[in-house]
Amino acid sequence: MNDTINYYNKNAEQYYKNTVDVDFTDAYERFLKYIPKGGRIIDIGCGSGRDTASFKEMGYDAIGLDASEELAEVARKGKGIDVIVEDMASWITDEPYDGIWSCASLLHLDNKELISFFQNLNRNLKVEGAIYISVKTAIETGVDNKGRFMKNFTEEELRGYLDLAGIEIVETWDTGDQLNREGFSWINVIGIKR
Repeated sequence: MNDTINYYNKNAEQYYKNTVDVDFTDAYERFLKYIPKGGRIIDIGCGSGRDTASFKEMGYDAIGLDASEELAEVARKGKGIDVIVEDMASWITDEPYDGIWSCASLLHLDNKELISFFQNLNRNLKVEGAIYISVKTAIETGVDNKGRFMKNFTEEELRGYLDLAGIEIVETWDTGDQLNREGFSWINVIGIKR
């Protein structure tokens, strides 16, 4: 994970520029219908802060979380959001959230870290709270050509992790890449904690 964080620390400005304007309106609409108006949302692996800022603009109490100090600072300056700098696998909140948004971030965790993340959902997400997750499929698990750890997911595997956390999947859909990269696709899931 350290090499992955180092990549984002060194490339924070470029990553911000590449991702800050990507349109996630469809995913927002799907997710927010499960969140009470003005509800609390945490954006796990918030990156550029694009999604956190969008939720705030729509009237939600949204905050970001990212393991990269440099990326968190770029998001704070660029989007005017609050960002917690912490590892997503071990993060635990004092007050659970109505919604957890995890767009393209869990793919950086290995199996042990994923188990920790999903076990912590019992503390981090309210009962009847919603989680959105997007992960890559059709890639090789391992370190990519940029030095980042990437994990390939199958829908069945993602369902297993969500079952571990007592999360019921209410929506799932596949999408191509929003940055027009080829060779993989995304699995998108919305689940509710029961």
